[in-house]
Amino acid sequence: TFNYHPSLDSALLEAGFQIVSTSNNHAMDRGVIGTDKTIASLKRAGLQFIGTRSSAESEQGRASTWHAIIDKNGFRLAWIGCSFSTNGLPDPKHQVLMCFSDADLIEQAIRSLSQDPTVDAVIVAPHWGEQEYTHAIEPSQARLARRFLNAGALAIFGNHPHVTKPWERIVTNDGRETFVVYSIGNFVSAQSGVDKQTSAV
Repeated sequence: TFNYHPSLDSALLEAGFQIVSTSNNHAMDRGVIGTDKTIASLKRAGLQFIGTRSSAESEQGRASTWHAIIDKNGFRLAWIGCSFSTNGLPDPKHQVLMCFSDADLIEQAIRSLSQDPTVDAVIVAPHWGEQEYTHAIEPSQARLARRFLNAGALAIFGNHPHVTKPWERIVTNDGRETFVVYSIGNFVSAQSGVDKQTSAV
C-alpha cells in the first residue's frame, strides 16, 4: 500500500504542474481517510486534481467534482480522470471515478463540458490496462477511447502499464480529428529497463 508525504504537493507546483490525476489502482490503498487526506492536502497547496472526491462530497452527490478546468495560454481545458481498478480494495463511498463501470457518468460529463462555450477542449486521463509492462493496446481500451472521443473529448492520455503504448488518430462520427495515447509511460521511475524509464512526455 502506497502513500506520499504532503510535501510532494509543493514540489509538483514548483516543477510546473497545474493538475494531477488521483484516480489510479492505488487510490484506496489507505482507505477513505487516505483519499480524504490526499484531497485536503492538494486543496491546501492549490494544486488541482481529477478522478477522486472526498467522502463528504461523495455523500452530497456532487458530480461536478469529477473534473477540473485549467486556463493555459488563452485556452480553457477541462480534464477528467478515471481508473480501471482499486486493486480489489473497497471504495465504500464511491470516491474513485472508474473508467469502465462509470463510463455512462464520464460520457455524460464529456458531453456536458464539450457543449460548454467557455471550454475549448475536454481531455480524459484514464488509468487503465489490465496488463502491465506490455505495449499492446487492449480491445477494451480501444472501445472506450472511441466512446469518449465520440462523446466530445479532444484527446486521451492514458497511463498505468509503466511503458509507452501506441497513439492513434481518430476521426469521430461528427468529423472531428482527435487522438488517443494509450499509455504515456512512466514520468519518473526507479524501475529498471529502458522501456520503464521512457516517457512520451
